[in-house]
Amino acid sequence: MSNIYNILWVDDEHNDEALLPFIVQAESQGIIIDGYKSFKEGFTVLESNLNKYDVILLDALFYEDETSETPNPAGLGSAIQKINELRSRKSFPFFVLSGQTHFTDVTNPILEAFKIRCYNKKNPDDVKELLLNIKIEADNQIVTQIRHENQLLFNVLKEYPDEVRDTFITILRNQKEGNNQFDDQLYFTQLRIILEHLFRKANSIGLLHDACVQQGNNQVNLTESSLFLSGFDTKHFNVNCTMTHFPKLIAENVKNIIHTTGAASHTSNVDVTQNIDIQAYRTEITSPYLLYSLAFQLMDVLIWFDGYSKTNSDIATNRSYWKNFNKDQYGNKIEVETIINIAGNGWGTVAINKGTKNISIHKDAITQNNLGIGDQIEFVVKDNSTAQNITKI
Repeated sequence: MSNIYNILWVDDEHNDEALLPFIVQAESQGIIIDGYKSFKEGFTVLESNLNKYDVILLDALFYEDETSETPNPAGLGSAIQKINELRSRKSFPFFVLSGQTHFTDVTNPILEAFKIRCYNKKNPDDVKELLLNIKIEADNQIVTQIRHENQLLFNVLKEYPDEVRDTFITILRNQKEGNNQFDDQLYFTQLRIILEHLFRKANSIGLLHDACVQQGNNQVNLTESSLFLSGFDTKHFNVNCTMTHFPKLIAENVKNIIHTTGAASHTSNVDVTQNIDIQAYRTEITSPYLLYSLAFQLMDVLIWFDGYSKTNSDIATNRSYWKNFNKDQYGNKIEVETIINIAGNGWGTVAINKGTKNISIHKDAITQNNLGIGDQIEFVVKDNSTAQNITKI
């Protein structure tokens, strides 16, 4: 998988057909150029999405803002100043590319002051060298390294809000740099929010029941969602799915993330400081490795879901697996199953939980209800493996 580099390009002529060969040449090397005509337009986008871009490419002359009547050096000066101001948030390598002879052939005061070379966009050797240097400088950036080292994840995250990508970049950056100072409250919350995004995606294609994401001001109930996708009965919504979507390991990872981060219900009302398990853990261990392990588990969940959702995207088919069930006045689930066997001693058998658990029917109930193999019955199972309160359907 080739590395991809995202470049913010400020050039008032970035849409000019004459520059199309340059753009194509860059893309052939994995350099994706996002062009803007003015300093204000380009850097507004940059500041709203710092982790998207690896390098900044500047023309020597471009508009400072939408009110500028002609391209001028003021835009370049403003851009360089802003790049320096942004260093506390993210350091960007930047390059200047121009076709203006008074920048390429003559010493320019602005470029000279900052010791910046101006590449000549009309010189093929300069362009070739520029693209090479862009990749070299980008490869030295830790955020770029993280994206390239985790391409499977970041390709998937293109389908999620930018803040999801930024959460993983922050965690992976701290892990890469050996920074052990983490705020569990903040990052555990972010992991829960990422799960919420995944569950909303699952609901949008019918994999997850509406009840799990449309209760209480459209909040996502993480526990109920996890149960539903794992093939189990929800505890409160009386719905389940006849198709088990989560493989066992994915189901266990999701369950572990939800339990460990303290998200017994909704993402918005959980205080990890009230999680007794976490507080007890922290009295013995204060390392960041618990957070790292949860983040890596979640990475696998996201990558798995991306592939699964693409091959199971038929909404009508997915929704056809949704089932409702009822409970009796004591909260016991009312099962509806077919008798699969009657033994020689008169005892019958039905299977629940998608055929994974056999339930016995007392021989007296068989006789009293005149039951036989193939009959469908309603019943409940309380504290043992015997069907009770049987009604023949």
